Amino acid sequence: MEGRSASVWICLLGAGLALALSVMTSKALPRPPRLLGCVFLNRANVTCRWEAGGASATRYTLQIQRIPGAVALTTNTPLKTFTCTTSDTSCTADLARSSVRFTFCVTITAHGLSSNTSSDRRCQPGRIEMMLPPATLNSVKPVNGTPQCLHVIWSRTLSEFSVSDTEIKNGSLNSQIEVTEEGQLDSQVTNVTVKDYSFPVCLLRPGTLYAVRLCHRYRGPESPWSPWSNAQQGRTAEDVPSAAPAFWRQVTQTDRNGWRLTSLLWKALPHVLANGRLLFYNLTCQTESSAILNDQGTCRDLHPTRTSCTFLLPAERCSCALSASNSAGTSPQAQIWLLGASETEPPSPRQLTARPLDDNSVNVSWTAPANRSVSGYVLEYFAVREKDGSVLHWERLNSSQTTFVITEGVKPMERYAVSVKALYSERWAGKNRTLHIYTRQAVPSAGPVVEVQQITGGRLELSWSPVPVELLRGFIRNYTLHYTAAKQPHRSVFVRGNVQHYTLEGLSPGNYDIFMQAITDAGTGAAGPIANVHIGSEEISKMMYVVLSLMVTGSLALALMACLAQKKIKRKLCQFVPDPSNSSLVHWIPKTTSQSMKQPWEPERPQIANSEVILFCENEPLNYDLDQITENFIICNQTYSSLLDSSGFRVPQSVQMSKKLFSRGPLRKPFTTDLSPSPILYSSVIFSHTLKNPAAPLLSPSPHQSCDCRHVSDVTLLLGGGSAASPKHQSSTPFSVVHSVSPSTAVHPQPADVHSPKHIFPQSLCSSGLSLQPDTFIHPHLSSLLPPLFVDLSYCPAECDNHTSPAVC
Repeated sequence: MEGRSASVWICLLGAGLALALSVMTSKALPRPPRLLGCVFLNRANVTCRWEAGGASATRYTLQIQRIPGAVALTTNTPLKTFTCTTSDTSCTADLARSSVRFTFCVTITAHGLSSNTSSDRRCQPGRIEMMLPPATLNSVKPVNGTPQCLHVIWSRTLSEFSVSDTEIKNGSLNSQIEVTEEGQLDSQVTNVTVKDYSFPVCLLRPGTLYAVRLCHRYRGPESPWSPWSNAQQGRTAEDVPSAAPAFWRQVTQTDRNGWRLTSLLWKALPHVLANGRLLFYNLTCQTESSAILNDQGTCRDLHPTRTSCTFLLPAERCSCALSASNSAGTSPQAQIWLLGASETEPPSPRQLTARPLDDNSVNVSWTAPANRSVSGYVLEYFAVREKDGSVLHWERLNSSQTTFVITEGVKPMERYAVSVKALYSERWAGKNRTLHIYTRQAVPSAGPVVEVQQITGGRLELSWSPVPVELLRGFIRNYTLHYTAAKQPHRSVFVRGNVQHYTLEGLSPGNYDIFMQAITDAGTGAAGPIANVHIGSEEISKMMYVVLSLMVTGSLALALMACLAQKKIKRKLCQFVPDPSNSSLVHWIPKTTSQSMKQPWEPERPQIANSEVILFCENEPLNYDLDQITENFIICNQTYSSLLDSSGFRVPQSVQMSKKLFSRGPLRKPFTTDLSPSPILYSSVIFSHTLKNPAAPLLSPSPHQSCDCRHVSDVTLLLGGGSAASPKHQSSTPFSVVHSVSPSTAVHPQPADVHSPKHIFPQSLCSSGLSLQPDTFIHPHLSSLLPPLFVDLSYCPAECDNHTSPAVC
């Protein structure tokens, strides 16, 4: 056991001694630096980089020895040494015009506080790490027949470029070319194979100007790239344009004949499609029947800088074609078609929405039309302005694209109209769907200008014009109308944004200051100009006068309406009756007279010289005398000179109405022939003449006459023996009472007979409109002298027309 424990202690002691020796050795021998690489410049200098060794190193020394050749290595000839000292990890040593074709040995020594350490020595030809000087680029030219290539020519300085022509031809150079397209910031670097002092560079765009630079390195990646050569510009050869311009149209005006002033729009071909410098555009339009339109308006001689022109197109279907030309040829044609002026456009896209992304971009999206296949879309947008027109921006999109981000020409606080149209079969364009949008709204920079339309008492009518859209800077939601007067509190009202007039009522006299402000989603804008309005006390008085005048006028109007209503009723009851005295029978003289007839039971009564037909309406008490009757009765203003019955019996012209009675009536109203409102009629008829000619021609009633004579009562007939022309002739005449006489019994003409009432009361008595108001009555004194005669006139087939001559009635 004791032997084992002794051996363990010996092992532990040995391990400790080994550890102590290693620590002492590491402190005594620091880690040397490690060479990373060098760059040799022919007949100039060499720059080497290394990795630092121990942390105690304070400075480094770079030592480069030039080995003249293999023979010199075996002799004791001293070597040419180049050195440099630095505290950094890189250093440049001068080679004293030594060529890089020599072999160079490189050593790096680190100097510490207590000791120095050196890196391993490395020896190799200088050309392995040689950096070639920049090449000289002489020219860059197009290649005929190959518009995608440029021909590059370069050169070198032999004393500085230590690569022989043989080595160049053998491919000892690695080369790169840098190509920058005109107008582009990014450059394209491409590896090229250079075996001569000229070589082609291809895969370029035709007709494009490029700036070209060149660089080389010797053989492999150990050699660094030379600096870029000088730049040279060269343009590739032009090629025929590879695509047609984007083409669109906008109908701006249509005349009465359907001719349309159309703006034709296109976009300049980009360089990638133009394949050269455009010289001009070609535009032609024709009708659907292939008739070429020669009146091209402003579309002649289109300069390559033009992107629009106007063309007058007819009302029928037509199309226009556009192409671009350069020195190599003409592009394919772009075509648009227009429907006839009277044709209906196909439907528009659905659900158009626009959402601002920031101050200068808007995301627009839509949905394709339902149940219709489209070939593409056209998106249009422009800034809405009032003073001057704005540029129409448009994009033609394919059928699968239903969203687009607008970035060109969009500014904040400016209103834009955005619309989308669908294209059908690559030809017809549908209706557009439009909306307005702001990328960012702000408060209006001006307020509306208030104008006073009318001042009526305390009522003030105002109007205003919308603020110009350039000053709105947002969507108007409301207006605030402010008005105030001296010694009165400030007042304001809100008005909807779509209203342009407002009325303030109940204003007291005074001087008012009125102005308005517009309100957008961003807030309330600036105040508009102040309008000063004076409302005086006289305006209130005038208002009162106007109100009173209106009240009086209304009362008069109501009274007039009542009178007109009463007049209409009277016309219904006392209708117009034609006057037989104005007929052609006025001058007829009967040849025969009827004999006076007297009933034995009747006393003698004085004769009445002239016959009078008295028509009046009864609405008074029955205690009037004859004078009162003529003074107060409402007389139906008609005069009769002749009457006829249905059997042809003629009542002579001497039967007349008393002019005295007619002229003294308080009201004189014409009658109409409609007697339906009068269920009971009363008439007083007085005859005095001699029937002389029973066979006189009959006076037939007019076929246009009609009336409804229900009852006639209290009719008194007095037949006098005298002539109508001799009022002094008198004779007593008896009376007969006749009951229920029907016109149906009048079949043949018969002599005058007092027992035949149909002769005494002819049908014309009814057909001539002989009627009174329902309130007609017989004065008691007159009725006592005239025995009653009852006649049933229920059936009166004849009709009366107010426009017919009285002789007919």
